[in-house]
Amino acid sequence: MQTSREGVHWTPRTGVVQGLPSLSVIEPQQFHVPGAEELLDVIVIGAGYAGLVASRELAIQQKKVLLLEGRDRIGGRTWHSTINGFNYEMGGTWIHWHMPHIYHEMSRYGLQDDWIVSQTPGGEQDFFTLTSYGQQSNMSHERENEMFTKTWATFCNVDGVLLRDAMTYPLSAELTTKYDHLSCQDRINQIRDQLTQQEIGFLEGVLLQMGGGPLDRMGLTDALRWYALGGFTPTGLNDIALSTRPKSGQSTIARKIFDHAVRSGLKYSFSTPVAKIEDGSYVTVTTRSGQTFMSKKLICTIPLNVLGDITFSPPLSPLKRAAISQGSTQKCNKIHFDLAGPDMKSWSSLGSPGKGLISALADNTTPANDTHVVTFGPSADSKQGMKLKNNIEGIKDALNHLLPFKRDIKRIVYHDWFNDEFSKGTWCYLPPDWVSRYLKAMQQPEGNVILANADWSNGWRGWIDGAAQQGIESASKVVDALQSVPKSSRL
Repeated sequence: MQTSREGVHWTPRTGVVQGLPSLSVIEPQQFHVPGAEELLDVIVIGAGYAGLVASRELAIQQKKVLLLEGRDRIGGRTWHSTINGFNYEMGGTWIHWHMPHIYHEMSRYGLQDDWIVSQTPGGEQDFFTLTSYGQQSNMSHERENEMFTKTWATFCNVDGVLLRDAMTYPLSAELTTKYDHLSCQDRINQIRDQLTQQEIGFLEGVLLQMGGGPLDRMGLTDALRWYALGGFTPTGLNDIALSTRPKSGQSTIARKIFDHAVRSGLKYSFSTPVAKIEDGSYVTVTTRSGQTFMSKKLICTIPLNVLGDITFSPPLSPLKRAAISQGSTQKCNKIHFDLAGPDMKSWSSLGSPGKGLISALADNTTPANDTHVVTFGPSADSKQGMKLKNNIEGIKDALNHLLPFKRDIKRIVYHDWFNDEFSKGTWCYLPPDWVSRYLKAMQQPEGNVILANADWSNGWRGWIDGAAQQGIESASKVVDALQSVPKSSRL
């Protein structure tokens, strides 16, 4: 197994080690790279799920496709590292058979039985810890569920019928934007008299885990859409989106898609960041090293927070540029801890305001019989956020703030998404007014260029399923466009 340049691993014995082993790392890094004068059918920028699915769909239709990726690996914001026989999901993790596009990929490659459940009952410390405004209390998971049901349903019941009329078809592109001008903080202010201070702290922790914060920068629309996607029940989102993950790891799915595309004729170049995209009668892509490639069409899967680093000529439309300028609010930290012994395997926690971390979820035990805990912090640049670089002691303190009692930390694993130049944050959560003003514009092709990323998908926007959906839809648009153009010389 190759080691990526990305990711950080710490143990008391080794200290901080940069780079993680992962089957997502591609060797060789280049394969059948075309010359500057060869005109391709399509260039796909980015090897996350959107780029991988688009590349495969086009390659199996015998299009001449080149995949360019700045990292040394596939997966983008979704990849796993295997350390001592345990899979650590560095980015996107949980999927479900109610997520149609990614489940299609699981089934396609024979992985429909490749599941593991995160929550494991029966541990010695089988309870939930809430740290809310200086008060810490332990409670049963049943009580935790009751609190989540009350606070989340109260927050999302903006219309009195729990969105069943407003968002009847949550995978549709035509969702209501009636509440898009409101932030999550606005909504909390509307319902504050219906909840106790402890319940407000609980709700804030839930929301900050979802969108990174600050709360006044988090649009209400995305939260409401997530409720509808959860089947219009308060616990539905957790049941679908925080419960099951692929046992063999996300990179296994991504690798199967990538290998299928390569077998079908895909050309690729990794460690090849793009600097400029020029669109005319055909598209010219210039990399940072000065290489140029040409294609009839281009699919760009670069995330919202990074698109502004690419030079587009001619410039993107004013609406797209405004959307990019607003960006995504979610710039959270995700950190894995291995705690000595298996007794914490049923524990979970929320905290608001946190101390760099605001949630923790025990997710199985390692082969060494230690408890694996996944934690999330608010956006790293927010008031309660935490910078990860050279901060192992701060990371430990942040976990201890959530723990009911101090534990021996045997391992820490993370990817610093905030300082990752190819993501500048984690999954997408959009600010107020973004959906109503910019979503349709981001989904529209511009000349020969199609922007395709989970950050502006319909349905499971910001999730793995949304990325797979964007890959399928962008490939379809390219095929239709290529078929509609009569064959001629490139000039």
